[in-house]
Amino acid sequence: MAVTHWTEDLFLRYPEVFLAVHENAWSTGEKQARDLHALLERFGVPSGGRILDAPCGIGRHSTRLAKMGYRTVGVDLSPVFVARATELARQEGVSDRATYRIGDLRSLTETVPVTEGPFDAALNLWTSLGYYDEETDIRILQEYGKLVRPGGILVVYIVNRDFVVRHFEPQGYEAFGDLVHIEQRHLDLVTSRMRNVWRFFRRNGEDLDHVLTVPIEHCIYSLHELRRLLVRGGWHPMEAFGGFKMDAPSIDSPTQIAVGRR
Repeated sequence: MAVTHWTEDLFLRYPEVFLAVHENAWSTGEKQARDLHALLERFGVPSGGRILDAPCGIGRHSTRLAKMGYRTVGVDLSPVFVARATELARQEGVSDRATYRIGDLRSLTETVPVTEGPFDAALNLWTSLGYYDEETDIRILQEYGKLVRPGGILVVYIVNRDFVVRHFEPQGYEAFGDLVHIEQRHLDLVTSRMRNVWRFFRRNGEDLDHVLTVPIEHCIYSLHELRRLLVRGGWHPMEAFGGFKMDAPSIDSPTQIAVGRR
């Protein structure tokens, strides 16, 4: 029996579980989109420019950017997430400026043909690199490059490996409404791969009913590794930040942003 990749389990076979995580994060999108707007302006992305958001989830960033006047295209592997993103864009009154499609980061140009470009900027947010292997990450970065105009930018927002090492916690717990997420973490220091087990439960009074268990494996990068990856993917590394507020990178920042120019 063929073993499916964890992304297929979490985003295709059981998308309603992670949909709850997206819905819980929806409220953060407005503030983060304002910060993204400032970042895009800093790097010369024009007001009303074209933005590619991939993967987009339920569009919490791209729909808000569309409300600011940008024209956005979101791509996600999950048909459920894309349907919800389309619905939310309609509810927010920006379905003419925020459109969503089903697609795979590894073959972006099959979903968004080069003839539909170019985009002024592309966004890869919420730790959406490292799901496969390094060569696949390079191919994904090259796919963005085929769709962004010369002089345009790519914004990558991912977890900071140095923070994870310094502040490593072998267990994690989060609640998303009545959905509870309990995580067991293992970091392979040789390969920089996280090998985690995610367990989801639904509250039932004082009890927890098991919903889903998914083993998760992905690579995490230090900032210098991420910048080197950008170069191999055809991008010129520009500034780097610790988060959406464009604060300085730090070993004590759980996240990092790297900006590459086409």
